Amino acid sequence: MSGGLVFKDRNKLSPYYIPKRLPHRDQQISLLDSVYGSMLKNIKNAYPRFIQIIGDTGTGKTCTAVRFGEQLSEKAKSEGINLRHVYINCKVDGATRYVLFSNLVRKVTPKISTRSLSPEEMIRQLVEYLRAENMFLLAIFDEIDYFIQINPKEHVIYDLTRTTELSPGEPSHIIGEIFIARSLKWHERLEPGEKSTLGVGVIEFPRYTNIQVREILENRIEEAFHHGAVDEETLDLVSDITANSPVNGDIRVGLDLLYYSGSLAENQGLNRVLPDHVRKVYGEMNPTITSEDIMNLNENGRLVLLALVRSLRAGKSAYAGLRDVRKTYELACEELDIEPAERFEETVQDLVYRGIIEMKSLTELGITGASATDLEKFLNSLTQRLKREKR
Repeated sequence: MSGGLVFKDRNKLSPYYIPKRLPHRDQQISLLDSVYGSMLKNIKNAYPRFIQIIGDTGTGKTCTAVRFGEQLSEKAKSEGINLRHVYINCKVDGATRYVLFSNLVRKVTPKISTRSLSPEEMIRQLVEYLRAENMFLLAIFDEIDYFIQINPKEHVIYDLTRTTELSPGEPSHIIGEIFIARSLKWHERLEPGEKSTLGVGVIEFPRYTNIQVREILENRIEEAFHHGAVDEETLDLVSDITANSPVNGDIRVGLDLLYYSGSLAENQGLNRVLPDHVRKVYGEMNPTITSEDIMNLNENGRLVLLALVRSLRAGKSAYAGLRDVRKTYELACEELDIEPAERFEETVQDLVYRGIIEMKSLTELGITGASATDLEKFLNSLTQRLKREKR
């Protein structure tokens, strides 16, 4: 059970939970529907459309895209059309082009074995499978900017946007692809041909205003907490922190604040979340790194981050030397009885690309916007949360 003294269902505060109602994103859903919803009228003669969703962290990009995919699939089913939507997080599902395409195929169907196939053959077999099953597909690629940054020579955009060339002159059973990124800066790493096929269909997700932040958090509180567990004063405080700098409307941070404040209240045996709970939690967390960021790291990534935090604390400096971080990392692995990974530097670079750590020089690492002490507390609390959720 996920309930308790204050919580009715704490899972409703998870970054992976997608509520049925998405306040203040009706316009973006309407734009998506104008592109893909109209295809259902003559889907067998439709050609794929590519949309880019752009917006800062915590502006509802992922939730909106996935919710729209669900709505489109339901609408298609009511009209007798077999349409699937598949969500791919490129940070989690796409270390390389091979892994990305393999996960795409796996999420569509287990009937295609990808072990001996090249990435190009995977896409070809996927298209053939869709045609044979008379199935249509909308694919959503989240964090595409991250993938392009770490794999600039993989040219996945070229492969994904030219599926119609596998059967020239015929409509594709992949009716569309949605690419989600924080900005359009990733275009700088694309070749001219990729930019051309990608097109100019862009839907922007602006930051939430103060009033919008409050309404969104209020709706989530109704789902997650018992009635009266979070009063107006506490909601006002969480909303103000979330809406203003340095959080700047990142809803994920607001959800984390509610989650940990509620947990603190329950640990104290209280049935209400007080403003003091929120202040204490906020004082110990780094508002630029959320639980979703940490959960998307593998075990090795979390250990490297913990090693950096410990090195910063030991050195009492804004930056730590790469050599010191490596030694601390090896000690952390020994402490937890884990074999150190060989690709330490690659993990460090991955954390830089994710925006979690900062590289001042080739040998100096730091963390922006948080003290090492606070981040270590935050990281430890997240580790405990992950352990609870795995039970």
